[in-house]
Amino acid sequence: MIAPNRSMHDAFNQELNRELQYNVDTLQEFVRNNVPLLNEQQKQVYKTLMQAVDNNTGGLFFLDAPGGTGKTFVISLILATIRSRCDIALALASSGIAATLLDGGRTAHSALKLPLNLNTIDTPTCNISRSSAMGKLLMQCKLIVWDECTMAHKKSLEALNFTLKDLRRNNNIFGGLMILLAGDFRQTLPVVPRGTPADELNACLKASPLWNNVKTLPLTTNMRVQLQNDQSAAQFSKQLLDLGNGKVPVDATSGLITLTNDFCRFVDTQLVLIENVFPNISENYKNYAWLSQRAILAAKNNDVHALNFTIQSKIAGDLVTYKSVDSITNPDDVVNYPTEFLNSLEIPGFPPHNLQLKVGTVILILRNLNPPRLCNGTRLSVKRLMPNLIEATIINGKYAGENVCIPRIPMIPPDLPFDFKRLQFPVRLAFAMTINKSQGQSLSVCGINLENHCFSHGQLYVACSRVGKPSALFVLTSNQKTKNVVYQRALQ
Repeated sequence: MIAPNRSMHDAFNQELNRELQYNVDTLQEFVRNNVPLLNEQQKQVYKTLMQAVDNNTGGLFFLDAPGGTGKTFVISLILATIRSRCDIALALASSGIAATLLDGGRTAHSALKLPLNLNTIDTPTCNISRSSAMGKLLMQCKLIVWDECTMAHKKSLEALNFTLKDLRRNNNIFGGLMILLAGDFRQTLPVVPRGTPADELNACLKASPLWNNVKTLPLTTNMRVQLQNDQSAAQFSKQLLDLGNGKVPVDATSGLITLTNDFCRFVDTQLVLIENVFPNISENYKNYAWLSQRAILAAKNNDVHALNFTIQSKIAGDLVTYKSVDSITNPDDVVNYPTEFLNSLEIPGFPPHNLQLKVGTVILILRNLNPPRLCNGTRLSVKRLMPNLIEATIINGKYAGENVCIPRIPMIPPDLPFDFKRLQFPVRLAFAMTINKSQGQSLSVCGINLENHCFSHGQLYVACSRVGKPSALFVLTSNQKTKNVVYQRALQ
């Protein structure tokens, strides 16, 4: 007699319990209290989407929503309504930060088991079988929400479509399951390593044949401005949209735009930028709420690293150094790639070989360790530094204030011409972060270092739209001029 596969059964129960753990009474009360707060446009979107869920007709929808229009509020209501009926609605996002804003949210790449090297696969699929826990969950699911979808490669959506058709034994688009994409195409597009603008546009969701099936639902009323009743915030909102739409005049000679004095506050040096965003940090770093609401952004990793080291040096205490263990996984390649060379590699989205931290430092998780609590993109403050563990306090999202322990883990980069493994704590300093990494994050105070110009579509718009008013935006740039890259094809 064959023994039952208990591990598979347990995994399914764990996944199912995770999606059915919500308190129905609490959800029903949330829906009851918040549906009346929807504005007319939001109400129409909510009604249209819930009608599609109730009719069980499936379909692909896109919630087109610039910052401040209440996208997360509407999505949260839809998720709560479905879950209050004891049905399953999966909340996914392209970035870890965006995932932390949704109840039960997790990154799409991790949840859907998408290939890491989507660029190089002609017809990718999700690594999900009918007998797997996620496979069974997708067969029972009523809705998948995918937030910050504009960052996703078109092949990720095509992989989901192919996989759902197979899992659900249904040849309709996405196997008859309803998909709600949400985002703003003024924001950054998928990153294509060493790619051209044409490569980025070709990787964009709008370049997929699936996009022909999308039903677009727009949100345009800026609720952030209305609630603040702040005239400067209203003008700031319009200026942001002009920036995102590429309507700010460009100098024909330099190719640069000029940022105006009523759009932000200008600073002259990195130190002044740091002082404005993190005033008196030597004392304030212990205030997690204060820390969580501020960051400095830059387009390039080198600028981010320099800012982080400078800010960390302002915090008292000893510097603790953690060195990674780097190794080649293929024995035949060992002689070609000495350890010193591996140690020198600085890879985007990877921890450094030489990780230097202090108690009180802000760090960013680089891998999904324990979703939804510890996702790629979660920000934390270091509490204790031990030889084999880092104890830290989560400072953003639903789990803010919780203490967690972070271990060293092995990590393998997908885009190198050789197989290489780094054993290190999956964290980086995060007082400053790249603009792309900040997408989905709302801040009270934001600094932007534009000494090196933005180089890709939507980066300047993303950076400037992290805050809701000009008095909270500090910009370091030369003569108030900078580059604003906008691909009009992505907005059509």
